[in-house]
Amino acid sequence: MPRYGLTLSFMEAVRGCEKDVAIDGKRRKIKIPAGVDDGSRVRFEDFYVTIDVLPDRIFQRDGADVFANQEVSLAIAILGGTIEVPTIDGEVKLKIRAGTQPGTMVRLRGRGIPRLHGFGKGDQYIRLRVKIPQRLSHKQKELINSLC
Repeated sequence: MPRYGLTLSFMEAVRGCEKDVAIDGKRRKIKIPAGVDDGSRVRFEDFYVTIDVLPDRIFQRDGADVFANQEVSLAIAILGGTIEVPTIDGEVKLKIRAGTQPGTMVRLRGRGIPRLHGFGKGDQYIRLRVKIPQRLSHKQKELINSLC
C-alpha cells in the first residue's frame, strides 16, 4: 500500500481537518481525525498518510496532554487573583491562589487533546512563571524590605 506524508499545524492535528491532496495524480479530499500526533500513520482505503505536526509557539504536547507557560505578576503570585490562560479551545479564567510559587503547575482537567483511539480528552497543564521586576525605585525597595 503506498505511503504519503502530510504536514499539519499543531491546531489542525488537535482539532482534525480536511485536506485536498494529490494521490497518484488525482485530487482527493481526506479527513484527518482529531488528536493525530507527529508520526501518526492514518490509513485510508488504498494508501497510508504519515503525519508531520509543526511545533506551536504556545503549546507543547505529550500524548493527549498539553503544556503551556503563563506569566503572572508578582502581586498576583503573592496575593492571589484571576488570570486568563490560553487553551486549545480558547481563553479560560484561572484562579491563582495566594502564595503561588514560581514554576507551579496547574492542571486543567479535560482541556487537552482528544484521544485518537479512545474516549475523552487529555489534560492541560499551565506552568506559572512569576514575573519579577528588574528595576525598583528606592521607595519600592523599602516597602518590600518592610514586608520581609
